[in-house]
Formats: sequence, structure tokens, C-alpha cells
Amino acid sequence: MSEDMEKTAGKHSGHECITVRPAADVTEIPDGVEICFEIPGTGNEDITLEIKDKLLTLKACSTLHRRGLPVLYKRSFYLSDAVDTEKITAKAADGLLTLFLPKAEFAKAHKIEVK
Repeated sequence: MSEDMEKTAGKHSGHECITVRPAADVTEIPDGVEICFEIPGTGNEDITLEIKDKLLTLKACSTLHRRGLPVLYKRSFYLSDAVDTEKITAKAADGLLTLFLPKAEFAKAHKIEVK
């Protein structure tokens, strides 16, 4: 996975840091969408996920350093109305964060009876 980096001030414990935009592997599955991020050096307590106005934002403070500065992972996605935002789940383990974004009932495939 590749990453975009930028140097930002005051985003990590009040100190200058390197903000990294981690690549995301997005996979559509029958009941929704799965998104996986590589965010090494983080634990569950370091990860913040927020949804505001259909914008899902990931922030994760890492114990890793680049160019002598701490790493802050940050990435945002706009969500469609087809995502049931109340049922999104997240699991983190071994530097990977996996989100499951379930489809809303109206967006799921269904059969239409022909009469």
C-alpha cells in the first residue's frame, strides 16, 4: 500500500508531526463494503473514527516516527445514503484496521415477483 505524507503542526500531542494518508483496500461484499487500512504502530486506544455529515474520518496516532517526527494517520471518505451508518463496525489488530459498512435495507438486492 502506498501513502501520501505531509508535515503538519500541532496535530499529535501538541507537537509537529507527519500526517500520513494510508491507502485503503475497498472490497464490495454481498451485505456491504469492507475497507482495510494499514496503520502500523497503533492500538485500539489510538484510533478515532467519526461520521459527520456523511463524512467518515479516520485518525490514528502512531508510535512510529518518520523524519524524526511522530506519525499521524488520517483519511476521510464520503458515504452514500446506501450505507447504514448506525451499524458500521471496526476491528483493529496487528496494524490493520478493518471497517465493515453494511448496506441499508433499501439498498440490498431483492427479488421482484412477476404476476
